[in-house]
Amino acid sequence: MKLLLGTTNPGKIADLKKYLVHANLELLTLKDIGFWDEPLEIGKTYEENAIQKASFYAEKTEYPTLSDDGGLEIDALDGKPGIESKRWLGPNATDQDRIKKVLEIMKDVPMDKRTARFRNIIMVYFPNERDHVQVEARIEGIIAEAASEKMVKGFPYRSVFFSPEKNKYYVDFNYDEFHRKKACEELLLKLEPWLD
Repeated sequence: MKLLLGTTNPGKIADLKKYLVHANLELLTLKDIGFWDEPLEIGKTYEENAIQKASFYAEKTEYPTLSDDGGLEIDALDGKPGIESKRWLGPNATDQDRIKKVLEIMKDVPMDKRTARFRNIIMVYFPNERDHVQVEARIEGIIAEAASEKMVKGFPYRSVFFSPEKNKYYVDFNYDEFHRKKACEELLLKLEPWLD
């Protein structure tokens, strides 16, 4: 099966190529097929955005398409930036701007109120069947008082999200520890009927 990755985020593409390995699955990027249009993300939930993106690319290209939508939810900020994680500070904000803003807003918040989580919805939409399968990934942690010196382009919040359970920043997790990996394993199981 050929599966189109409906994202231009290089970090997501690298993760998905590492996690979605199956003998009967060929992953394609938008660049591979020369497709440059992008859908509007106007959903109010991760699920709505994921289905909008996946169905947009699938209907236009006729490939089953994977879309991944999610964000960082900070409890002290009522779940923000959440669905706005990428667009929170406007279209011209850099990864460094996003890191700086989180640390600024959280600077006076006590440690026991700094709880947060990463949540993602990963969805595959099948254009011929007008149907989809989806999985959810999440990991709990806290917002650190200072950012890690490391940063992954396209994933700024990994540098401020800390896991007390593993005693390290999310940016220092290895590939086997990321919440997206567990979700991709579950997704491969759900895709088995199409991969035979």
